[in-house]
Amino acid sequence: MLTATYALMTLAVEQNTERGFITRILHYLQTHAARPERIDPACLQSQFDALTQFAETRHKHKLEACIIPAVREATPDAAPLLADLEALSRSGSKMLRSVRRGLRLAFLHGGGRIRGLCRKLERYCENVLARLAKEEQELLPLAQRVVTSEQWFTIGSMFLHGAAERAARARPVIPA
Repeated sequence: MLTATYALMTLAVEQNTERGFITRILHYLQTHAARPERIDPACLQSQFDALTQFAETRHKHKLEACIIPAVREATPDAAPLLADLEALSRSGSKMLRSVRRGLRLAFLHGGGRIRGLCRKLERYCENVLARLAKEEQELLPLAQRVVTSEQWFTIGSMFLHGAAERAARARPVIPA
C-alpha cells in the first residue's frame, strides 16, 4: 500500500504542476485576447509551442502509460470513464491541429483571426483542465479501489525508473 500512496502522491504533484501551467497560459490568453492587435506574434507562437509540447509529453504521461492500463485490466466498469477521457484527449488534439493551421494566417489577416485563435487556445486549456479534473475526481479514486497491490508495485517501479532516466539525462557529461 505504500507504493500506491507514493504513486498517487506523485500523480497529485504532477497534476498540480500541469494545472498551474495551463492556468497561466489561459490567464495570458484571456488577458490579451481583448486587444488582439497588441499580442506579440512571437509570444503567441511561444504559448502555442508550450501547449504543443505539453500535449506531446502528456500523451506519454504516467496516467496514460501506467494507471489507465492497470484500471482497464482491473475492471470492465471503467470503460465509460476511459472513453470519456479519450474523447477529451482527441478533442484537444483536434483543437491544437486547428490552431497550428490558423496561426500563420491569423497574423497575416489581423485582429479578428487572432481573437479567434486565442479563443481556440482558451478552449484547449479548458479541455485540459476538464480532463485533469475528471482524472482526479474519478480515475484516481477508481484506481485506488480496483488496482491490486502487485499492480501498484509495478506502477511505482515504472515511476521510479522514469525518474531515474530523467535524472540521468539531466546530468552534465564531464569529459575525461
